[in-house]
Amino acid sequence: MEIIHENEYLYRMNKEAEPYLELHRQEKYVSNAENFIRGKNKDFSRKIHIQYYLAKNPRGVIVISHGFTEGSPKYDEMIYYFLKAGYHVYMPEHMGHGLSYRLTADPSLVHVDIWKRYVRDFLKVCREIKGTHPDLPLILFAHSMGGAIGGISASWEPGLFQKIILSSPMIRPLTGKVPWPLVVLIAHFECFFGKAQKYVAGQKLYDGGESFETCAGTSESRFERYDKIRRAHKELQTCAASYGWLLAAIKMSWYLQIWGWKKIKVPVLFFQAENDDFVSVRALKRFAGKVKQQGSSSCKYIYMPGTKHEIYCSDDSSMEKYLKQIFRFLEIDAQEIY
Repeated sequence: MEIIHENEYLYRMNKEAEPYLELHRQEKYVSNAENFIRGKNKDFSRKIHIQYYLAKNPRGVIVISHGFTEGSPKYDEMIYYFLKAGYHVYMPEHMGHGLSYRLTADPSLVHVDIWKRYVRDFLKVCREIKGTHPDLPLILFAHSMGGAIGGISASWEPGLFQKIILSSPMIRPLTGKVPWPLVVLIAHFECFFGKAQKYVAGQKLYDGGESFETCAGTSESRFERYDKIRRAHKELQTCAASYGWLLAAIKMSWYLQIWGWKKIKVPVLFFQAENDDFVSVRALKRFAGKVKQQGSSSCKYIYMPGTKHEIYCSDDSSMEKYLKQIFRFLEIDAQEIY
């Protein structure tokens, strides 16, 4: 698989990938799921933003479920590869991210009132995509928080996706030096006493101060491109979690590990980064083992040496291995793409 190499990354993204994506890009907004669940107090201003790209002779549809604090432009390179491989690509932005609706006016803060909101919204989008392309297989590509949302979505509606790719999925978030049981207690305590929209201790406003050394990828050119875009767009400057989001992450983790794994019935490809400071590798391995053990579907686990949490923002060598495994899972000969 020929990737866009780091020594020419910014040039080729600017001169080749971005014009190609712009030619194929469309966007729309859809009402959130809440308006169809509740019979009153509907708020039709709450909409989910979706960018989508249509291939000429599609072999399937890939829907991307992004991670915590991310926005659509971060996945431009992956979208480019999927589109060139002959897939329609849909990129919805989860509530509280990008141009989708938010429950707080603070542009730095990611807040959610209940974890099921993420799943309901995402499933509504995926059902609409499936309805638009009923004859094409729907494939999930999900990273980190998006892996939790996507994994639960697949367990709620086992027949929706034909294949699932989980890249560093948030089966359980890491919590630094604070023990997990204490984090659970703190999140419940703060939310119970009306502080759900407060910043989690240690989180702060966006200040543009992230550096390559502290980022979650291993490619400096890939980091620099998105960092520049992020600085210029306020809607991409989410960077902090509320206690409400933390409690939602805890409950998604519980659901996945207790019930969710039992209901996944399609082939799954798991990717684990060597150095991950954001999600629990032990929880990921345990979850993948359960999915594989139940035997309802094939399950492949890929360990990616030399990578960090955002495997899709890795150095050239890792990116080549990453994409090779993805396209092999999708049963595509890489020579077909270029």
